[in-house]
Amino acid sequence: MNWISLVRTVTGASIIVVAVAVAAAAQQPQQGVAVARAGSKLPDPAKAGFADKLFRIDCGRSLANDESVWTPGANVGRSIQFSSTCWLMKHGNDWLLWDTGVPESAHNDPKGWSTLPKLIVYHLDKTLTDQFAEIGLKPDDIGRVAVSHTHGDHIGNMALFPRATVLIQRAEYNWIHSGNGPSDNINQLMALARKLMGTPKKLDLLDGDTDVFGDGSVTLFATPGHTPGSQSLLVHLKNSGFIILSGDVVHLEENFEKDIVPALNTDKAASIASMEKVKKMIATYKASFFINHDKEQADKLKLIPAFYD
Repeated sequence: MNWISLVRTVTGASIIVVAVAVAAAAQQPQQGVAVARAGSKLPDPAKAGFADKLFRIDCGRSLANDESVWTPGANVGRSIQFSSTCWLMKHGNDWLLWDTGVPESAHNDPKGWSTLPKLIVYHLDKTLTDQFAEIGLKPDDIGRVAVSHTHGDHIGNMALFPRATVLIQRAEYNWIHSGNGPSDNINQLMALARKLMGTPKKLDLLDGDTDVFGDGSVTLFATPGHTPGSQSLLVHLKNSGFIILSGDVVHLEENFEKDIVPALNTDKAASIASMEKVKKMIATYKASFFINHDKEQADKLKLIPAFYD
């Protein structure tokens, strides 16, 4: 089944439960304002509110020298290009940014930038700041930054948003502040994540599925496996219907269809369970599915200043 081409309908009968604020974690690794939320149920498709606009932002591109890292057992030594995509959502007078992409310091640098230099190099053709300016925004206008996970190509510009509330799964935040494991590559990614995340002044630690605006229009939902606290995003638009933004629950359409788990994922079983969760949600919400790193798909999607509504 082609999960990416499902058509919009409105079905379902679950009840929205708005997340309730609870006390912050007893073990808080960094200072700053930390708010934890209890998980909330996913929205009722027939009753969910609407976000106003969804913009795709070009947040980088990359070239990896061994596709088999993402497709174990196949494509050994074959190079592959990936897209890096951020998404900007308007909800009333509020703006929410999904991921922050490759650091702006990489802009037009012929050497590029890397999270794992022996494997992959990222390039940045446009900055977030310049793309915001195309619709009259600046970084300080962004009230919330939601983090799919803490790999560097997703959090490279967190320093641009010191006033924003950072929405991240508690499991993810705790993981990057935990001890090293057996994989040198993963340990390197965790160290870079701590550096790029910095010390958010407003930190919203989430425990599972969370209704961001309380009306079912934007829902963050847990999809662990790629990292322990990975999350994806469900947005509801009046004309485009429901759209799921993948984060890194999957990198390529074929991986999604065949439950192929990249070698760098921290938990294979959790990765497969998260992909199955997304497949069920696509069926429930008749949702479109936008895969962050699938360059072939991303190149066909609207780019800011164009938008989905």
